[in-house]
Amino acid sequence: MAKVLVIDDEPAFADFAKLLLEGMGHAVTLCYESTDALDIALRSRPDLIITDMNMPGADGLKLIALFKGHPEFKDVPILLDSASTDDRHRAEALRQGAVYSIVKPLQKDILKVLIERILSSKTA
Repeated sequence: MAKVLVIDDEPAFADFAKLLLEGMGHAVTLCYESTDALDIALRSRPDLIITDMNMPGADGLKLIALFKGHPEFKDVPILLDSASTDDRHRAEALRQGAVYSIVKPLQKDILKVLIERILSSKTA
């Protein structure tokens, strides 16, 4: 079982991700405000972070830089999700250290396989 932090200002996506991840046996912490993400991560100590790209306060790119620059989270895989199909943002997320970038709306089976792959490569 992994601990997963989902950062998304859209409750519908966050709840969808939580249900999916809990169904896979993972413990999920939700964060609806990007400005609270670091504090919540410090309390929850996630094994995987899933963050939205477009949020008020700090966008996904800023959060990736924040987590990758923090000694406690520099090795935690980050998955970026976004409704935007702008490849520049997705490419920048990968350059900054995200392990993958996916476009909403998400397909449940693809997200499940992707999360399994990310978490299994972390333990390998």
